[in-house]
Amino acid sequence: MPNAGSQGAPTAAGLQAERTDLAWSRTALSCAVNGALFALQHHLHGPPVLEAVAIGLAALMWLMTWIMSTRRCRVLEARPLPEPLAAPVTITLLSLGTGLLGVLTLVLVWIE
Repeated sequence: MPNAGSQGAPTAAGLQAERTDLAWSRTALSCAVNGALFALQHHLHGPPVLEAVAIGLAALMWLMTWIMSTRRCRVLEARPLPEPLAAPVTITLLSLGTGLLGVLTLVLVWIE
């Protein structure tokens, strides 16, 4: 991106929060859609407990992602930026949950 130099070129300053919000929103939407598809699919022949766990995990992931998105945007709007910028425990939990949700999705699709 061009930097604001002596020529007064436009910059992307302040857009980091917007890009971050869009990325987190897409992630939250994908978790919500995954959970909704599990709930709507009556033809899956997996164990009902496994399907319920997948739906619950998708809902939990959606909620955690939405909360993290809201907090992250608030942090990025603050100046000066705090240290540390990321919440490592929350990011780790979201990463592990996303991986587990992917594995559950594959298992339930392959059980058919």
